Amino acid sequence: MTDLTDVRWMRLTFVDVFGTGNAVQIPADRFEEVCARGLPFDGSSLEGRARLFESDMLLLPDRQTVTGLGSSLARVVCNAATIDGAPWAGDPRTALQRAVSRFGELSDAYTAGAELEFYLLDPDGRPVDEGGYYDEVEGAGTQVTREAADALRRAGLAIDLCHHEAGPGQYEINLPPAAPLALADALVFAKQTIKETANAAGVRATFMPRPLDDRPGSGLHLQQAAGDLLFDASGTLTETGRQFAAGQIAHAPALSALAAPTVNSYKRLHAGPEAPGAVVWAYSNRAALIRVSSYRGEAASVEYRAADPLANPYLLLAALLATGFDGIEHALELGPPAEEDAGGYDPASALAVRYRPLPRDLDSALDALLADDVVLDAFDGQLIARLVDGRRVEAESFRAHVTGWEIEAYRDLG
Repeated sequence: MTDLTDVRWMRLTFVDVFGTGNAVQIPADRFEEVCARGLPFDGSSLEGRARLFESDMLLLPDRQTVTGLGSSLARVVCNAATIDGAPWAGDPRTALQRAVSRFGELSDAYTAGAELEFYLLDPDGRPVDEGGYYDEVEGAGTQVTREAADALRRAGLAIDLCHHEAGPGQYEINLPPAAPLALADALVFAKQTIKETANAAGVRATFMPRPLDDRPGSGLHLQQAAGDLLFDASGTLTETGRQFAAGQIAHAPALSALAAPTVNSYKRLHAGPEAPGAVVWAYSNRAALIRVSSYRGEAASVEYRAADPLANPYLLLAALLATGFDGIEHALELGPPAEEDAGGYDPASALAVRYRPLPRDLDSALDALLADDVVLDAFDGQLIARLVDGRRVEAESFRAHVTGWEIEAYRDLG
């Protein structure tokens, strides 16, 4: 744990059901008291935009997550508990902890790395540069990304690399493999740090899945591994590994509600050669939902590619574990891979592969979630109800909104 000798304030962080970061600040000399008794707070904040009534709850800091942020400030991740101190199943972090406890050998071995993509925009909402994939452009975007990575490293978070992504002003920071809870904590921390670093530089970081009409979307690709459960010594998928991937393929529509959780998410999916639209797996096809890497040894992974940066990482990782475990438990069969040219997946040419599209909109994904007992059983009913109700409100609000495209297309007709 970080030395708290020079720390004057503690930032107690937690996420709501949508994965949005929240925080309470306490004087550092209260930290031991709060660790022992919990900090009372209004638990309705965990409902995010679906909040209705105030609810007395407690924040319980996880001492293992204390990190120094400089300037006499430290940060600690918290779980939400009921007022009597019992774990609350509606808390996303608690939900992931419970999922990890359910799946035995798979949970013990499971790790995932993450590719976190985002755009950096100037005050007028334009990309900060015109760079492209792996561009060596040196400017505000590169500086913000490096500074954010440096801040994360100073706080003890490992960073594999960072680079320019395909879109102008689009960047990526890669987090190395970690256990599910550690990765989810790291992703929340990384996004907050990127936003704070960008704000300090006078630019805006956005994790919106598709912020620009004619540019690539931002993804959150997860490289999953589980020791020798998923790959043999040669780097080939084991039978268990095939079943694990088959489980995530089988439950792909329901997973979409957690991996691609906003109206805007579905403007990223189905939108190009690197954004999955079909429920297929492959080795080299970057438009596949699941991509099995060609790397060997510890670098071998089962990459899940449908998620975007607005996914709640606690819920997403819990669901990936649950669906992978279901595939193993029921010995689900993984069909043939769907390889393709870079131009995109063509279902008409896929004679050996049964084509299933991912949901085309948020409502369809939520319907699939509510119809999938395996994914539902991974969570408390209160949590799912709050999540679905909140997202339905967003979808309804979007349907009622008149967009600029509609005005241009229809205003002068008739």
